[in-house]
Amino acid sequence: MIEFREPRRTGFELRWRMFGILYRVLPSFFLFAALFAYVFIRPFFPNARTLALGILVDVGCIFLTIVFTEFIQGLVYRSYGLRSTVLIQEFGGGIYPEAEPPFRIQRIAAALASPASAFILLALVYYSNLQYQWSETSAYALFAYVILRVITIFWGIMGLLPMFPYPGGRIMMEVLTFFSPRYGLQLTLVVSILIGLAFIADVALYFLHGESYIPYVRDLHPYTRIFLAIIFALVVSRNWQILQIIRAQQKAYDTRSDEYDDREPWER
Repeated sequence: MIEFREPRRTGFELRWRMFGILYRVLPSFFLFAALFAYVFIRPFFPNARTLALGILVDVGCIFLTIVFTEFIQGLVYRSYGLRSTVLIQEFGGGIYPEAEPPFRIQRIAAALASPASAFILLALVYYSNLQYQWSETSAYALFAYVILRVITIFWGIMGLLPMFPYPGGRIMMEVLTFFSPRYGLQLTLVVSILIGLAFIADVALYFLHGESYIPYVRDLHPYTRIFLAIIFALVVSRNWQILQIIRAQQKAYDTRSDEYDDREPWER
């Protein structure tokens, strides 16, 4: 089982605690969120003032989505008696429990809580607007409604992708390690790397030849493709590093086992 340690705390971050869940917000989150908001929404706002307000609304919606989804996941960990820390940084949020739940089904439930909470927020946004029509109160309220729907759908789908360390990847790891305790984790990382490389290759083909072969991806905005390709490249790089560490550890373990095994090679 892989456990990621919480990064060291700095003096330039926001912190608060809610229902036993510690939230940490790094300044890099606001910088990157504002930058991406500027790139995506600039064509829809005619002047600097409306663009600035649009960026504030966009960043606020992203922030709200992360806080809500990680809060629900944190509550699941709390139901198992575990405290957790939510770190919100440049490419989104992540949760760091003080320990992983002891049972496999609990770890799967905790992983599923993240994409499930995104769809729960989507339902709350949709039905609250259906009941109270709050998106019709102003142009910025309508913009917030659209952004929240887009972000929650995006967050829910990303969470279900079978790529480690996303929730879908963690669920895949639990299933594969159940059938193969020795090689399940390595297979999870290999599958995650291949999926990431397939998406990056599809993006490259799109920009080189104008072709895309992955369903639904062909409908994405070019900026969205670039953004996802960057994220997937970071995930692939990290998973490759983890895979090499695991293989090195396994090789060292096998070497030590051979040193203490006094049987002849053909007897092993």
